[in-house]
Amino acid sequence: MEIFDGQMCVFGGKSVSTSVNIDDFLLDYRCVDVTKTVEQAQPKWKLQNSASQFAMPPLAQHTTVYDRVNHVIVPFGGQSPNGFSKAINLAVYCSMFQAWGASNVLDRDIRRYVHTSVLQDKTGDMIIFGGASDPTTADGQDLNAGNGERWFDVNRLVLDDARHNAYNTSSNATLGSILKDDGQGTPDVIRGVIHHSSVLLNDTLMVVLGGDVYVNESAVMQPFDLLHIYNVDTMKWHTQECTGDIPPLRCAFSASQHERHIYMFGGVNVNDWSTFFNDLYELDTLTWTWRKMPTPNAPSPRYAHQMKTLGKYLIVTHGFIYYEDGTNGGDEDIYFYDLQKETFVTRYSPSGISKRELDTEWRVQRTGATDAVSAVCLLLVVLVALIAVYYMLSMLFTRSRPRPRRQSRGEGILSFVESYTETFRPSTHHARASQDTAMFATETKLAGLNARSHSMSEGTTTIIENEQQTNALRESKRHARILDEDAATPYVSRKLTLSARIPTYSSRRNSAHQTVHFTPSTQSEDIIELNTLSSHSDDDSLDEIRSPLAITN
Repeated sequence: MEIFDGQMCVFGGKSVSTSVNIDDFLLDYRCVDVTKTVEQAQPKWKLQNSASQFAMPPLAQHTTVYDRVNHVIVPFGGQSPNGFSKAINLAVYCSMFQAWGASNVLDRDIRRYVHTSVLQDKTGDMIIFGGASDPTTADGQDLNAGNGERWFDVNRLVLDDARHNAYNTSSNATLGSILKDDGQGTPDVIRGVIHHSSVLLNDTLMVVLGGDVYVNESAVMQPFDLLHIYNVDTMKWHTQECTGDIPPLRCAFSASQHERHIYMFGGVNVNDWSTFFNDLYELDTLTWTWRKMPTPNAPSPRYAHQMKTLGKYLIVTHGFIYYEDGTNGGDEDIYFYDLQKETFVTRYSPSGISKRELDTEWRVQRTGATDAVSAVCLLLVVLVALIAVYYMLSMLFTRSRPRPRRQSRGEGILSFVESYTETFRPSTHHARASQDTAMFATETKLAGLNARSHSMSEGTTTIIENEQQTNALRESKRHARILDEDAATPYVSRKLTLSARIPTYSSRRNSAHQTVHFTPSTQSEDIIELNTLSSHSDDDSLDEIRSPLAITN
């Protein structure tokens, strides 16, 4: 059982059966969210699926360690189902990606079970001690004529070669190397120990608790008044005497550390496998004194269970259980022991538990600023999506409309001619035929006036009459509209307005050449320029007449 990323997860295991058939193994891993309140009874276990194509290997009675630096959980050893061959590479679980995968670590050694393993953080080494191998762990090999094989020495599995070599400067180990400690040998009384527990103090001292060894083909359980401690750095063993409430002999219990104390719960007497325990003991590692803790509301006696420390709680779950009616079985409840109140409680609360203990400190912490940035980014994404949808819809509707037929060269010339011809037609959209007719008459009269000016002789005077008619013509306007009547194209209209106001002319008499010259007057603001005769005279004596010209029929 490991606690990572705010979850408490249990990996693998078996049912209450002691056989090794595939149906007896639990081929999953399940987790409980410990960042929220958890009830003891019927907790919300969530079955997890691997995010990769690799699945958790079927294992039981194995051990796991969690490397917080690399965010990987490494299972080691354990029993396998009959006919199951172990993989070449050791399977690991990445907590960041929530996926199982094959590591670069080769699973070289024969597997073992009922052993212990702890992680030394500063070196990244998994310290493995004790255990046994038999046909259920050795790919069908019948070791030692079926009686199994015990593991005596301490081994370490290098999980991070950079950290290992940085701390052990004389070492040049590679990732996945399994190194046998070449220091002081294991004391004879615990050589080949199984069903024990190990706790690493101060990342240096591995305390071995309980367990049993075979002496003359019988199990000899280890006492709790004399503990064996292994210094991982110096690779030396020493013993430590303990006092206080010495626990009875037992095996297959669970142990966990909280600050300077080691706690031990449950277990079984392996001489008869019928004496189960549900008591709790505390060991003070400063005074090496045992104390039996009060256990009101304690769960049923059990062994082969799991226990972890989280904040002020000891968390106990699963295991092989002995019920009061004499039956055996298991349960999926989670039991929480409050170390401050010294009692089992029915509800767990994450209040007061640090992010490091929950393994959530590596997460990106949300603040008001990050929420604002996230909201702005989300708004931009939605806006871009709306613009893209609008553009796609507009393109769709545009393509659904009929496209105008492209004109040929002859049709283009004909349209060009018709557009200019339309200028001289009365508009069909505005009833202005009367004004167009008046304009055409005005232009005809102006052309006649211009012709008369060429034939005026000396002494001819400009006759100004019918001023009312002139003013009316001056105020009239001509409107013409050029229309594009091609039905295949959108309607286009251009309005052409020209002033038909009669301009004011100035008349000059040149006595020398007997010629009258007409030029437009600059006093008129809005006029049509008319081409008139022009002459050059050296005589500066001019008699100017500035008045509107009379137009006669």
